[in-house]
Amino acid sequence: MAASRIDPSKSLRRGIRACRAGNWWEGHGELTRLAQQEERRGNLPGLFYSYLGQAMARCEGRRREGLDLCLHAVKVDPFQPENYVNLAGAYVMLRNRRGALRALERGLRIDPTHAGLLDVGRKLGERRRPPLPFLSRGHLLNRYVGLLSSKLRRRWSKLRRSEEVSDDFWNSPVRDASR
Repeated sequence: MAASRIDPSKSLRRGIRACRAGNWWEGHGELTRLAQQEERRGNLPGLFYSYLGQAMARCEGRRREGLDLCLHAVKVDPFQPENYVNLAGAYVMLRNRRGALRALERGLRIDPTHAGLLDVGRKLGERRRPPLPFLSRGHLLNRYVGLLSSKLRRRWSKLRRSEEVSDDFWNSPVRDASR
């Protein structure tokens, strides 16, 4: 009995739709089957490689290979903003913030209003300036002064929150204790 042939365009759409909806396992299965059938022909779009790489990293834990597929997707189709969203996600999974920010910048140059890219940008956030800007970010003094200032900021905000709670307690309307 011969293996049944799947329709590549339908399979591609189903796989990408599943991944976009957050059903990474379903999308991974669909895209993997498509890869096994069609990869030898080399006629798959960049978006396929991008989502397959992201799904591979999420589902199988093969983050490095997933990153390589996302990089390949950007080479195949450099004007597709979603490729940069997935590339940034692959870098984040590898704890490479600099790479993720670089992918984000490149994607925003193509489409500055792309919702996925803007969402990734919000999630990554902006870093604060180093405490001693004349030294490199990784310099020992910058690292220790930064850690110290971060701890002080957290303690200060915790203290402020506890004062607000106690202020609320003392400023609340007086209740009759006889009831």
